[in-house]
Amino acid sequence: MIKHDVRDSLMGLNVQVSNVSKVQPNRVSPSKLLVLPWLIASLWVCGVAGGQESAKDNGLGLGSRKLADGVLTVIPPDQNAEDTALGPFDLEFVAKHPELNWTGPDFPNNQPNFASPAETLLYQSKNVTFRHPVWGLEFAFKPMRLIDVDIPNATGVMEKKTVWYLVYRIRYTGNDLQPALKDLSDSEAVPGEPKRVQYDSVRFIPRFTLLSKERRLAMDSQILMPAVQAIAARERIPGGRLVDPIEIARQELPVSKGGDEGSVWGVATWTDVDPRLDFFAIDVRGLTNAYQIQVDSGDEKKYLRRTLRIYFWRPGDALDVAKDRIYLGPPAYQDPARVNYYLQQFGLKERLDYQWIYR
Repeated sequence: MIKHDVRDSLMGLNVQVSNVSKVQPNRVSPSKLLVLPWLIASLWVCGVAGGQESAKDNGLGLGSRKLADGVLTVIPPDQNAEDTALGPFDLEFVAKHPELNWTGPDFPNNQPNFASPAETLLYQSKNVTFRHPVWGLEFAFKPMRLIDVDIPNATGVMEKKTVWYLVYRIRYTGNDLQPALKDLSDSEAVPGEPKRVQYDSVRFIPRFTLLSKERRLAMDSQILMPAVQAIAARERIPGGRLVDPIEIARQELPVSKGGDEGSVWGVATWTDVDPRLDFFAIDVRGLTNAYQIQVDSGDEKKYLRRTLRIYFWRPGDALDVAKDRIYLGPPAYQDPARVNYYLQQFGLKERLDYQWIYR
């Protein structure tokens, strides 16, 4: 029984007791009068117990609520077989040792006398393909929102700030990719199709970045404990507990069998965002260990991590920012000129709500 029902029941009992007091005593059974106090006490205990149980949900005395269908945007993990292989590359640290060359006078043909050149270390250090397992996490999120919260500044004085925040849910569903060997004959390891595997648990070490081509900004999320508490009281997400990126990185994520089992709810927060911002994106890193190695014209290598980019737009101005609504994806219009303008603000060629990139 929830608190509302207990209060209504107690009010009803008060009416009944007052009505009983108005009738003649010889018409009321003494046993009924003894039952009423016990019933009232029982309902009060149930109400306190129910309130304590709800308070355990999120630590704020507010129970969680079930989300309606369609509120969450669910993005499944996206592991590709191509992500398990990197290269081919030449191992530069081997090529930097000329003493490894098979040269004369002992080796007049610049190769071993009784072995194939393909067996030398220098030869085997060329065109090397690196293979590694790839795991991924399911990422679900609610519509991005804004809230005004009192936050202490550098001097400790409380200051009202407009917080931009993204509530999300993380789940590990397994079904990861492991490089496999196709043939082991003659001591030759021939790569085959990666096989599906499942780990006991993984970790989500997130990095959220708010980007805007329009305003030329890139802002990493902030740790704002007063904002997390206010957002938790406002959202009342299933399971009740809402954590920041630091706390969520400490948790092991076991394999989830569906629903909210094994899932963790978190929130990414930003303050001091340009209130004139209309078009922006959120980059989410840490959802997978997939990466690429890019070699530029100067033979310098860059390591690019697989990143989820989510696009948003906000029709509003710099007044009453917290009351504005934020929408997922570029706006959809029939006018080609307007559609092209909005796509240019996101750097897109077609309308997308999100996409996987390497950065």
